[in-house]
Amino acid sequence: MSWKYRIILVLSLFVIGIGAMVFLASKQTIDMVDANYYEKELKYQGVIDARQNLLAVGDSVTVKDSGGLVLVYIPVTATGNITEGSLEFLRNADKSKDTSFPVRVNLQGLQYLPRTAFEKGYYKLRAKWVNNDSAYYDERTIFFH
Repeated sequence: MSWKYRIILVLSLFVIGIGAMVFLASKQTIDMVDANYYEKELKYQGVIDARQNLLAVGDSVTVKDSGGLVLVYIPVTATGNITEGSLEFLRNADKSKDTSFPVRVNLQGLQYLPRTAFEKGYYKLRAKWVNNDSAYYDERTIFFH
């Protein structure tokens, strides 16, 4: 095989490879976590204050995957009189798998969620609630097996 055929072969393989990468990249879907991120950014000072309230308590929200249930623990010192709140599980890879639950903890600060509401993969948990007129907020990434 002469040099000109080798060069043509290498260039052809390169062009085919680049074309395949462009085709595969065009098939990827990336959903934004929040559709109205700009409005939420303007209200971010409230989130900062709510995080500081949780830091003052000295604990954080924890999540444990326990067989058929998902256990969400909210610090007991921040759950005495919850008037409103939500637990949002956001799936970065697929927005249609986002789930939200109202905060309803027991006296130990535990809330039980059905494991069937979650698929295997990464979720971003946004826990926010109001207790005794003080807002609390925590955010973390969780992986379900």
